Amino acid sequence: MRFARSFARLLAEFQWVVLSLAGVVALVFGCIGNTEYFNGLYHKKIYDHGPRLTDAAYESLKLLFVNGPDGTGFPIWLEIARFLAPVVAGYAALAGLASLFRDRVQQIRIPLMRGHVVICGLGYVGSVFLRQLRQAGLRVVVVESDPANPSIEVARSLKIPVIVGDAQLERTLRAAGVRHAARLLAVCPEDAVNTEIVAVARRLATSRPRGELRCLARIGDPALCRLLRIQEANLADHPLSSLDFFNTDEMGARLWLDDFPVGPGGQPHLLVSRLDGLGTWLVKHAAWGWFADRTGDTPLWVTVVDDHAEEHVRALLDQYPALEPVSRFICTSTSVRDMQLLPAHHSDLAAPPITRAYVTAYRDEDALPAALALRQELDAAIPLVVALSRAHGVGRLISEATASGKLTNIDVFPALERTCTAELVQGGSFERMAVAIHIRWRQEQLAVGKAAPTWRELDESRKESSRAQARDIPVKLHSIGCAIAPLRDWGASEFAFTDEELEVLAIAEHKRWVTERLQSGWRPGPRDPAQKLTPYLIPFEELSKEIADYDRDAVRGIPAALALIDLQIIRRQRTDPDAPLLARR
Repeated sequence: MRFARSFARLLAEFQWVVLSLAGVVALVFGCIGNTEYFNGLYHKKIYDHGPRLTDAAYESLKLLFVNGPDGTGFPIWLEIARFLAPVVAGYAALAGLASLFRDRVQQIRIPLMRGHVVICGLGYVGSVFLRQLRQAGLRVVVVESDPANPSIEVARSLKIPVIVGDAQLERTLRAAGVRHAARLLAVCPEDAVNTEIVAVARRLATSRPRGELRCLARIGDPALCRLLRIQEANLADHPLSSLDFFNTDEMGARLWLDDFPVGPGGQPHLLVSRLDGLGTWLVKHAAWGWFADRTGDTPLWVTVVDDHAEEHVRALLDQYPALEPVSRFICTSTSVRDMQLLPAHHSDLAAPPITRAYVTAYRDEDALPAALALRQELDAAIPLVVALSRAHGVGRLISEATASGKLTNIDVFPALERTCTAELVQGGSFERMAVAIHIRWRQEQLAVGKAAPTWRELDESRKESSRAQARDIPVKLHSIGCAIAPLRDWGASEFAFTDEELEVLAIAEHKRWVTERLQSGWRPGPRDPAQKLTPYLIPFEELSKEIADYDRDAVRGIPAALALIDLQIIRRQRTDPDAPLLARR
């Protein structure tokens, strides 16, 4: 059975090679057979001249269309060609028709699909998302503007409908079934194209029969990404669609630190090779994490290895001035001489030992030599991790070298593979906030001796509940005259609501929760999650203090949750400061 499957795979992979060889064999045998056949007719005086090569070739080509000579007693070569040539021609025609109609059949399925994901752009990022969504069991439709993109054939082989066209056009998005889709993912290389795609999708969403279309756009410029995200959060929510934006470097840096923390100890010291987009966000998130967790005034030490280290660090501090009081930077170039002098430089500055080294590069091809150079110059006990855009190629080479023992204490972080996940599509940029909300709730449950699952142990419905709570935060803040802004003040996580604001937001959160539960089929009754029964589908004023405090605690955690995605709360000027909050709701 295994041999049969292997043979079938091999035959499918090389079917056109086999078919071409069979066609050549049929034509050659046809020429040989026709030459012998015509030669026999000449000797029988039926033809007045001997066989010609052009006559033999022409008659051989006619075999492909089942138009061979009539009669019996043909040469064995011609007999083989008479059967082989039509089989080759027929198989080629059927395969061509199957390839043509396969696309049409797959596209016919689109109007019948509901709740699927539309991926606009099938570059490397789009291909990573495609694999992740397929593994998660989600239905996908792909829109790609370049008909020569080799990834299109990969998608078609997975029986995924592909629309070749410009996703910025309404007719293309309609063909992809946006009116019935649950998510739209715009991951084309250009930021302007992605923003236009989600804007067009939002217009189309106004004619949706039901449900919400959630649009997620990749934005390469981190500053633009944050501004778009804030603008969307501070606007009144759209009735049938929601827009969100993400930056792969920003999100990848957080995940990088989650997987490979700076290191234990009271004086962390990280080394960053190449301060590109990913490296810049790594430093920023590491400093924020250190600021939030540190005790005392111990700084975070950062050694930057880059040929333009001082210039990049200066630009980083200009953009994020809050980094300066909590961080100490050491700059050095990538030259061998400077690397050899680095330990002495650290000693002169009384810097603590390096706790982890992070290697990132503008291209994956530059990461390997940078990692090897650092591994040679640094102490072998210092863990080193390399961030790569692609999991194969250089990443596989480093992994194999590490597994064989040729490289020690070195790891690979597949940045895009870890960033472009089904969870990101489901939760968008608020996914990390949703996780933080659940972690806070879980800690409260564990503190009173109650069992509580981790985020990974939650079913999808409970994860979606936390995501809905996170997405509703801007709406609740708007109701008390607050808005979301870029994180500038690192003390913003300590933002405190007034007692009146806290109560208003707690009431709003409970109403949101009740609405969500009722829409999910929950009913009032004794608590029984299996039967979707809960006694808390009542007005906030009727809740016990213990249960009402859950909503209040959720509100108190909003500032810290926003800080996780580089945002903070600001107060807007109220038009009528004497009006009570409850009246303005």
